[in-house]
Amino acid sequence: MEITADIHLTRNAGFILDVDITVRPRGITALYGPSGSGKSTLLRLLAGLERGTDKDRIRITSENTVWQDETTFVPPEKRGIGFVFQQQQLFPHLTVQGNLHFALNRQHTQNDLDADQVYEWLHLMPLMGKEIYQLSGGEAQRVAIARVLLNGAKCILLDEPLGSIDTASRSRILPYLDRLHRNLQIPMVYVTHSYEEITYLADYLFVLDEGKIKSKGSLLELSSTLELNSVEGESAAAVIQCTVAKHDLTYHLSELDFEGATIFVNAENYRVDESLRVRIPARDVSIATTQPDNSSILNVLEVEVVSFEENPGPSVLVRLRRNKQFILARITKKSLNILNLQRGQKVYAQIKSVALLMENTGE
Repeated sequence: MEITADIHLTRNAGFILDVDITVRPRGITALYGPSGSGKSTLLRLLAGLERGTDKDRIRITSENTVWQDETTFVPPEKRGIGFVFQQQQLFPHLTVQGNLHFALNRQHTQNDLDADQVYEWLHLMPLMGKEIYQLSGGEAQRVAIARVLLNGAKCILLDEPLGSIDTASRSRILPYLDRLHRNLQIPMVYVTHSYEEITYLADYLFVLDEGKIKSKGSLLELSSTLELNSVEGESAAAVIQCTVAKHDLTYHLSELDFEGATIFVNAENYRVDESLRVRIPARDVSIATTQPDNSSILNVLEVEVVSFEENPGPSVLVRLRRNKQFILARITKKSLNILNLQRGQKVYAQIKSVALLMENTGE
């Protein structure tokens, strides 16, 4: 299911949503931006939960079917869409199993998903006999997502699904969403203002600000840009694509090939030649002008200085290139001046930590 939307909507408060987007038929398309930028409004329009007025220009299509234009409006239940809200919408009088069976028995559209497979992806079998009040926030959201899938959704729309969950629970549920994303052959549209969630899950990205699309593209293209990371502070990070080169069983490490250089990670369960995405926080990258010797840091890459962030604060983001890919380093402005870094200069990036994200979807 591919969805296209051309929207010009005006709200009474003077807010204007003016966007043109395409949701690809597979993978996670993220709508990202600050509160009030129009993310949730756009998502609700895609779902048919809002429809605007006669003065608005709204055209939403899926494949060859018009969902909304001047003369047509397809209601939400006819669009084959599942909507996951920030606050879980489960029936409190039913158990987890009862909520899931309710969805199975009332499918809006037929799908080929195996229920047991969905339960495995989201690790729900241990929860089946529990009452809803016994669930943690993360557990409840996993159940809510499964219920949407079992209801026959051909596309899942998620409106800040982890927004009301504490940080520890959020970290636990992200791998389940990643697993679901990698196994499903349907699109997901994910609204959030958390950069960590974006870099962990997204394939494609639309950055919204004040009702307009500020930038768009693949996560790999955008994640290393200074524009996207300049407001992220300690959360700034780049995502890179690597290939598993070999496994070191002696030290329980795996070697990833990154543009002809080696990155060491704990990844023994991945196959040699498998393509992986890796997240590198800018705060965990330091810069040396000469190759470091006798260091405990294993991951040292020869890179080229591309650009610097302009800001009034004490630190600066430096964009670094390794052949065709980029990483970021956050260093102090004093370090920048001491090292006398120049654009085009060859330096060495020392990476203290990396995080494996997901295998390549081939998109």
